[in-house]
Amino acid sequence: EQLDGYAEISEPLDDHDLPVFWHIPKCGGTTLQDMMSHCFGMIEANEVGKTHVKDELEIIALDNGNRYVNVDLSNPNGIEHAKDLGFGASGLANVAITSWFHDTASLFDDDIHRGRCFGLLRHPIRRAVSMFYYLKDATWEHTYSDVYKEMDLEEYATSQYSEDNWMTRFLTNQMSGNVYDRHLDLAKEVLESKCLVGLMEDFSVSINRFDHYFGWSQRDFGGPVSMANRGTCVARVIQHPDNAHPHPKVEEDGEVWNLLLKKNKYDLALYEHARHLFYNVQSDIVS
Repeated sequence: EQLDGYAEISEPLDDHDLPVFWHIPKCGGTTLQDMMSHCFGMIEANEVGKTHVKDELEIIALDNGNRYVNVDLSNPNGIEHAKDLGFGASGLANVAITSWFHDTASLFDDDIHRGRCFGLLRHPIRRAVSMFYYLKDATWEHTYSDVYKEMDLEEYATSQYSEDNWMTRFLTNQMSGNVYDRHLDLAKEVLESKCLVGLMEDFSVSINRFDHYFGWSQRDFGGPVSMANRGTCVARVIQHPDNAHPHPKVEEDGEVWNLLLKKNKYDLALYEHARHLFYNVQSDIVS
């Protein structure tokens, strides 16, 4: 019931539905956002509009031509404020982007306007490793802390700071305390019924699937790149992904890998379910 704001993925798409990209960090989401805002020209609602937040909704344009709604969907307070302003029924955005899956459902509180979840997932251990090396350097991020600077990966894996079933927690709203089998069962159910799944390792196929499902190629969003040049723009973004951060690889089944696995066993099971959905189930939805 808490998630009634999201349409079921198998239901026919409605003109009033708003695509909601569930952004899992370090899964290619920033690259996809670039593609949607710049190449496709969509008006996004994410955190970019936070410096323009006020008591009425408006669209802001950056110097590069990308356009955003003046809301901040990167935290629960910002989502609450967007809800107070009637963002969900405003029709101003072409896509919303947030990590806060549950909170965002509350934006769609009538029977007409609903969210349509889609997301990119990645192997949780590789994602955790990527996250660690990113956090060591990402001084510009609000999540940055000096604590990562002197830490090695093994110390991170055993510390309170490392990833702990992030996806399962965000899908079930279990943000603190322990995660149990019932949370995994619920997360699988939510992912299967409410989200169109993409995989970071199959990025191009995932983008094509999102495009096909939402009909993006058929729409002129009026952004900085003409429809004729979209393909070139998309190819360029894929070749030069944003926020990509080269880092050392971790040996599979090695000590550090297994330490991280112990902390993320539910996310690994959820990821395997996502792969099953991607390759065996949802390919039918968009065929």
